[in-house]
Amino acid sequence: MKHQFFASCPRGLEELLGEDLLAAGGRQVKTLPGGASCSGDWATAYRINLESRIATRLLWRLGGGDYRSEADIYRLGYNIDWNRLFSPDRTIRVYVTAIRSPLKSLEFITLKLKDAICDRFRGDTGRRPSVNTRNPEIRIHLFLTDTQATIYLDTSGEPLYQRGHKAAKIEAPLKENLAAGILRLAGWAPGETLLDPMCGSGTFLLEAVQMALDDAPGLSREAGEFGFERLANFDPVLWRDLQRAAAERRREATTLEIFGSDISADAVARTQQNLAHAGVEKLVK
Repeated sequence: MKHQFFASCPRGLEELLGEDLLAAGGRQVKTLPGGASCSGDWATAYRINLESRIATRLLWRLGGGDYRSEADIYRLGYNIDWNRLFSPDRTIRVYVTAIRSPLKSLEFITLKLKDAICDRFRGDTGRRPSVNTRNPEIRIHLFLTDTQATIYLDTSGEPLYQRGHKAAKIEAPLKENLAAGILRLAGWAPGETLLDPMCGSGTFLLEAVQMALDDAPGLSREAGEFGFERLANFDPVLWRDLQRAAAERRREATTLEIFGSDISADAVARTQQNLAHAGVEKLVK
């Protein structure tokens, strides 16, 4: 069964993201400002979350349509069979993004969609999910243009650039997916020498090592951290098979021509700490 997905990314990396979606099995890939859309099955969605170095998060399109008022937003939300998607025992949060929307208050729109979801659950099951704005299990996204509203369900959970490799951080760190995109835009390829003379906390070095080892970035996440793992249609057998295939593909190396330096001794120490935390301290000089 084919579904519609939208993956977000840093501006300027849309074409690279489109390549990632194609590599994961996405069909009808179309780049848009700030991301790319595609169609695919759940194996495709799992692969994008597991393999893409460029995506920030992957959203599953649930529905949408024309709107003129907050009541229309409520209606669009209420018409979705939420109980088929996840349990009312899950905590939720609604996020709203708007471009040229005629509606005045994003906070009120957020409340209306949340009410629609909870009312539909209460009508179908007699129960409703709780809201958790700090660490929700289910993230629902609403995107508004001047006339169209689209509702998405987040399959990623925390942003995909959070690889889990950094124990020591610095002020204003570079996001991992932006670093991976810059390396690809610069034309660097695994096997070539790489020097980062302003290595900071080592983001470029860590991404380069992952690329050289063909180490899928999603493998570093703990079980249950992806949003799709909390959905009713989650297929744990398929997910384990994809994880196993990615792990078996990982290359081994004793040394790489990857070098880092920094005018700050503290930055060098933090980079070394992060490389050790990722288990690749012997591969970078």
